[in-house]
Amino acid sequence: MRAPLCLLLLLAHAVDMLPASRRKKQVGTGPGGNCTGCVICSEENGCSTCQQRLFLFIRREGIRQYGKCVHDCPSGYFGVRGQEVNRCKKCGATCESCFSQDFCIQCKRRFLLYKGKCLPSCPLGTTAQPSTRECQGRNPSQKKGRRDRRPRKDRRQDRTLDVRPRPPA
Repeated sequence: MRAPLCLLLLLAHAVDMLPASRRKKQVGTGPGGNCTGCVICSEENGCSTCQQRLFLFIRREGIRQYGKCVHDCPSGYFGVRGQEVNRCKKCGATCESCFSQDFCIQCKRRFLLYKGKCLPSCPLGTTAQPSTRECQGRNPSQKKGRRDRRPRKDRRQDRTLDVRPRPPA
């Protein structure tokens, strides 16, 4: 009588463990990484829901897509917090990295950054800085040959004002 009871308990334990092992299989590593930070994850598509403070980054490969939960969105994407899900969204076509859809931080090649926008050339009154690929306003005091920032007329007036009468000899 004891043997059948032990066998029944062993069978019940095995059946109880079966769904847990299947769940672990669903929450496996998947093709593009792991399910760290996921609330809902599948081997085929990765994460579909993330923990509260993480962003859902969906990587597309052809017609397939794979979700991953990240603390910070990768370059070329920016984070948008939502009521139900936080997502990584793609920057504009000319942005290398951005703060939002309308504000670039760094532009792609052949574009110059000016006030959060990526432009093919700098607007009037600005010059391109090759090292940073940004448009900066021209400063008139930086022109060659100008030591004093005041116009010449003002400097001449200063000289005449500084002239003191000579004491009688």
